[in-house]
This record gives sequence, C-alpha cells and structure tokens, in this order.
Amino acid sequence: MINRPNQSDIVALQHGLKNRSPARTGLRLYTADFDSISMANFYRGRSAFLMLSGPSLNHLDLSLLNQRGIVTMGVNNAWTIHRPTLWTCVDDPGRFIDTGWKDPGITKFVPVCHRVRRLRIQKPDGSMQPSAFHVSQMPSVLFYRRSNHFDHERFLTGDSVPWGNDGNQPDTLGIKGKRSVMLAAMRLLYHLGFRTVYLLGCDFKMADDRRYAFDESRAPNVIRYNNTLYESLSKHFEALLPHFEQHNFRVVNCSPGSALSVFERMTYEDAIKQAASECSKPVCTEGWYA
Repeated sequence: MINRPNQSDIVALQHGLKNRSPARTGLRLYTADFDSISMANFYRGRSAFLMLSGPSLNHLDLSLLNQRGIVTMGVNNAWTIHRPTLWTCVDDPGRFIDTGWKDPGITKFVPVCHRVRRLRIQKPDGSMQPSAFHVSQMPSVLFYRRSNHFDHERFLTGDSVPWGNDGNQPDTLGIKGKRSVMLAAMRLLYHLGFRTVYLLGCDFKMADDRRYAFDESRAPNVIRYNNTLYESLSKHFEALLPHFEQHNFRVVNCSPGSALSVFERMTYEDAIKQAASECSKPVCTEGWYA
C-alpha cells in the first residue's frame, strides 16, 4: 500500500515554502552521511546551561537541571557528572568516556575531522584500548567545521566554529594558540538560537588539589598551561562582550568562586528559576481534548 500525503499537509507545505525567509547562509551542520542541515535558531530565544569541568560543579545540586524548560550543554568529560541535553568537544574523541558517546539521548556536536576517529574503552585494570567503533557510528551525532582562526568581531557570524588560533598565527587580539572547547560551545549555542547562557563549572583556576569535577590527574606543567589559558580566555571574552551585546547574546556566570570576572554574576538557584519559569506553571489536563 502506498502512503500518499494528506492534501492539507501538501497545502501547508506549499504555503510555508512560498512564505519562508530567504535561504540562510553561514554555519552548517552535517550528519554522518554528510547530509547538510541548518539548526539555526532551533532553540529560538531560549536559555541553556553550559557545563564546563571545574570542581565547583560538585557544590551544586545538579538534579535541579532535571526539570521542564531547562536545556544543558556539556563539554568533554563533564557528561560524567550530569547527563546533558547537548554536548560538544574539540579534542580527540578517544579522550572522552565511551558511555556518553553511546547515549542516544545526548545530541553530540563534533568537529568533522573526527568523523572516522576511533573511540577508546577502559579495561577492568584501568588500561585503555581502542574501541571497535568510530564516531560516525554513534547515535545522535552532528558534525561541524572547526576553525583555527579567532576574530572577536565575527565570532558569532562566521560559517565555522572557532576554537582559537594555532600556536604560530596570532588572532585579532595578538594572542597565539590558547584554543578552548568553551569557545566552540559558545558559538554552537548561539547558532542553535540560545540567547542566554548560564555558565556552570567555569572555575577558571586550577591547582594540584583542585583540577576537575571528576577524577583526573594533571602534571604540574599542564596545570600551569591551563591557568595561562584561562588568562587568555578572559581577554578573549572581554573583547567579545560588545560583540555579544550587539547580537543580544547574554552570558551569565553562575559558578561559585569563579575567577572569570567578565560576565555578570547570578546564583545558580536564581538561574534555575529564570530558565524554568516558562514551563513551571501547574498542569491541568482536563479539557485539552475537547
């Protein structure tokens, strides 16, 4: 039996195509089969919580994120602390725990250069070995073009996702290197239509006894590098602030004790109330089917 489209569906589609806005240019996303899609403004005008990896995450009641109206994006292995709605990375996929990759309930945004990279699994003795699977075989994965050029005046409007410059080429602020998944996450959230981003786990300071919200060792030279990275990122965000304001992109730091002072501050609890307010009214089911 052939399923023919309903006539009213055809009329609605024709009307929508006739009256749609001009085709968008700019950032595109890709499926594992390289089908090109746009998710511009998919979450039009809404807010999101961006979960970074700072240990202050462990001082928050993250169960409050499990309510209607709240969307979260995690980065790297922060998805071991709380299961996010969305997730992204910039580094080798094998650095991130495979159970998150296999979770179909997490929409994952990944640089297209990692499409055929293999995942890793951890054996019972703690050692690592290559997985049988690569990124494109995982569910709910979309790919983006990663950019190695940071321009603080075009950050939100370019056709790729910047994460900072390489170590040989200075960016528009004269800074070399200092790339970060946080920059990529910000660009993706804006593309998706979020206009308020609440920062969690944005500690911007690291020490031997204060590394991540999850267990992971770091050598002294890596700790020094990360603290230098935080200083450079603060300069990036200071330069980006007028650009964010121009595009009505609000960033709010809700991380207790954070050393990032560029953005406005708000308590985590107040941010939860704001984000959940539209979907928090009492529900009455009577009469909806009338």
